[in-house]
Amino acid sequence: MRPDRVVIINDRSADVGGASNLSRLSARMLREADIPVTFFAGDRATGEADPDSVNLGGAPLLQQGRISAATQGLYNRRACAGLEALIDRLDTPGTVYHVHGWSKILSPSIFRPLARLRERVILHAHDYFLACPNGGFVNYPRSSVCDRVPMSAPCLTSQCDKRGFHQKAWRTARHALLHRLFDMRAMPANIVLVHDRMRDYFRRAGIDTRRMVTIRNPVMPFLRAGTEPWRMGDFFFIGRLEPEKGFEDAAAAARLAGARLHVIGEGAGRSRLESAYPEVVLHGWRTRDEIAALLRCARCVVVSSRVPEPFGLAVLEAAGSGIPVILPAEALLSAEIVASGAGLRFPAGDIGALAAAMRTLSADDAAVERMSGSARRAAGELAHTPQSWAAALIALYAGIVENAAASAARSDLDRSNPFAGSVPANPFGQRTGGSS
Repeated sequence: MRPDRVVIINDRSADVGGASNLSRLSARMLREADIPVTFFAGDRATGEADPDSVNLGGAPLLQQGRISAATQGLYNRRACAGLEALIDRLDTPGTVYHVHGWSKILSPSIFRPLARLRERVILHAHDYFLACPNGGFVNYPRSSVCDRVPMSAPCLTSQCDKRGFHQKAWRTARHALLHRLFDMRAMPANIVLVHDRMRDYFRRAGIDTRRMVTIRNPVMPFLRAGTEPWRMGDFFFIGRLEPEKGFEDAAAAARLAGARLHVIGEGAGRSRLESAYPEVVLHGWRTRDEIAALLRCARCVVVSSRVPEPFGLAVLEAAGSGIPVILPAEALLSAEIVASGAGLRFPAGDIGALAAAMRTLSADDAAVERMSGSARRAAGELAHTPQSWAAALIALYAGIVENAAASAARSDLDRSNPFAGSVPANPFGQRTGGSS
């Protein structure tokens, strides 16, 4: 059963990375499949106006003043009212609401109008904000993975936020409001994970996992063919220059290993690299085509994040290009990458172990050549193409609409016959319980 319409909900309507890129891609792919799409975004529209888009004209919290960010980030009244109006105008029993991102502009307020449509709402877990107050299951000051139960006493008393305890308190209040408006613990929600190992983190947070499904992100390799990394000597880091991404770990390990490191990315850490690691080649942000040209000289791509990356797009974009990768054991893809022979892993934050892995690949051309072939083969098995990703979403929407219709029919039956039993169904077509 195809949906009547998909309402895509995201903080941003521009291609600015992560959830925004994927939400925009899904809109294009769905329209190509002749499924009507309305894009609801918190930011200002860019480029030519789209009649099927609603832009609230807001700014990301980090671009607002402190008081505005604190109040709007906790409860954005305009977002709530705007989404309520859109629902009143467009909703049908076959309309699906797909939330990609809400934490940068929209706030938990959007879940107030969505709560009454819960059966037809999908939450896409591009990160951990649905389960963890700071969104990462990480202690940012220590740059270490957190093993505490979200919202437990040890969590509430831990200063794990980037900006101090006052920010942790604010994030905790926002997280509590999210679950008050759209509880995912007492009632199952339709949640899309980008890797099945995320389920363990959500389970730790007490979130009901019965309506979760894994749909891995789509990946397009940087290079289709022609790369020979075993003939090259340079290592590459691709990502934001923020402490949790481990950019300095990569630079320090490269120095220990005597390897040449290129960094593609921008962020607050650029000045640190310029002053402490002048031997590192800094490229700043580059277009996709520019990255592809640079990676023709790559022997390996290094991912040195200190957080449990739920997917790791750069890992599979590199592997699909035939370039081996080194990544932390805590990255959810790490076991599969190593098992497939596409790369090596090391304990997050262990600079010595990362340097040892870089030395290994620097010294063994034959190993790099084997890894190159394995990486190219494995990447296609570890992620979707844009086409297969869109097909998986459409299949999910069909299940959501079908089960919402069945649920509505059961409710009508229950109202007419108070002795009628009911069996709740999950949105993926499998029964989750029964009555005798």
